[in-house]
Amino acid sequence: MEVLKVTDLSKNFGGVAAVEGFSMIQRENEITGIIGPNGAGKTTVFNLITGVYPVDTGRIWLYGTETTRTPAHAITALGITRTFQNIRLFRNLNVLDNLKVAFGVKTHYTFWEEMARLSRVRREEKEVVNLARSYLAYFGMEKYADYFPYNLPYGLQRRLELARALMATPKLLLLDEPGAGLNPREIRELMGTLLKIKEEKLLSMIVVEHHMELVMNICTTLHVLDFGKKIAEGRPEEIKKNEQVLQAYLGDEV
Repeated sequence: MEVLKVTDLSKNFGGVAAVEGFSMIQRENEITGIIGPNGAGKTTVFNLITGVYPVDTGRIWLYGTETTRTPAHAITALGITRTFQNIRLFRNLNVLDNLKVAFGVKTHYTFWEEMARLSRVRREEKEVVNLARSYLAYFGMEKYADYFPYNLPYGLQRRLELARALMATPKLLLLDEPGAGLNPREIRELMGTLLKIKEEKLLSMIVVEHHMELVMNICTTLHVLDFGKKIAEGRPEEIKKNEQVLQAYLGDEV
């Protein structure tokens, strides 16, 4: 079943085409990769899918519902969450609260109900705390609940960002360079974690990543961008033999 469908997506900045005519289909319970050299337009694709940037041309559907012009917060509520290339945690909130705040798009009570501290509000807040603690346990971070993000090692900050993305119970998770700054051991751990999430949470993922070991081992399909255009699509074993892809990465060395 199609989770996400993107057709002829384009975005220009000052006359420069950041993304041009990009199309893809993401199917249920699959991990797909978007790769390419620096500046190829990979993160721009994420920003268009999640409503951070308005689309110039093209259309986007999530489970058959068009989201092309949908605001970013509403897209999150519909079921798309993401992480960022540069970690964006709330430095002045502890680890537990960083997770709780991500559930905001799923709350059912109104502002006035919260002000009155109705029993419905207290009950839902307790459920959110329990959910947050369950994700801390899932990622082996229970003992860090009261820590602040800036006191955590970089690898744990990455893990916290991933846990926060899952708090909104997404249907599709977009990961923007989740391996950035991680050492080889942490990369291998990340691969295992993502495969575990896919199997246990039945979650679809799209990964933008420069670590070829990571995408080649966890992705079923790769889309390759170069200067905003898709130059190849296929299974990892096909992509690593594609001459156009090698040319984009290695230039004259090919």
